[in-house]
Amino acid sequence: MSRKRRQRSKRFAASGFTRQSARRTRFAKRREESVAKSATGPLSRHPMVAFLVIFGVLMGLFYAFAIFTPYYKRDFLLSYLPFNARVSGAILSFLGHDITVSGASVFSPAFSLRVVPGCDGIEPIALFVCAVLAFPARFVRKIPGIIAGTLLLAALNFVRVVSLFLIGVYWPSAFTVAHLEVWQALFIVFAVVFWILWLLWATQSQTRTQRVPS
Repeated sequence: MSRKRRQRSKRFAASGFTRQSARRTRFAKRREESVAKSATGPLSRHPMVAFLVIFGVLMGLFYAFAIFTPYYKRDFLLSYLPFNARVSGAILSFLGHDITVSGASVFSPAFSLRVVPGCDGIEPIALFVCAVLAFPARFVRKIPGIIAGTLLLAALNFVRVVSLFLIGVYWPSAFTVAHLEVWQALFIVFAVVFWILWLLWATQSQTRTQRVPS
């Protein structure tokens, strides 16, 4: 065989190998895309729907735990409610009121108040935590948000108890409205505001990380 024929046959073989490699690459890419589409499912293509579904599931788990788990009422609330009363009573004593705390109740000669389930700030905290967990952000951004939001909402509940006690002392006719309407709505508003602030921080941090050249 002449040199030209050998070179030509080599070029044909090389081009045939290249075409086969290209076909294999395209086939592998299509297979990966189909696997990715089947793995992500419809929720990943609709992030708002995915967020609402995950949020609803997490809140459902919280309420199931709160309603059906004996530990929540028997152990957790029996220690957490008196803790709220003690801290609130200490703040009121610092403000100059003659306060006595017994269990989850706060007494004074002018007014008495009892911290009961529903006035402990746990539901707004659960709302905030579930919203943070449901949002598709890096988990390392969720941990500080959950810690900060939980502490802020727990501290806000002390403000609620103290303010309601002072309203009961100085403006008793407004106590029911402040307790059942004003503070209930305010707590939900604060939980949403804290979540939005965390969302802005988490997304800005994620954007900055993506902009850093590799």
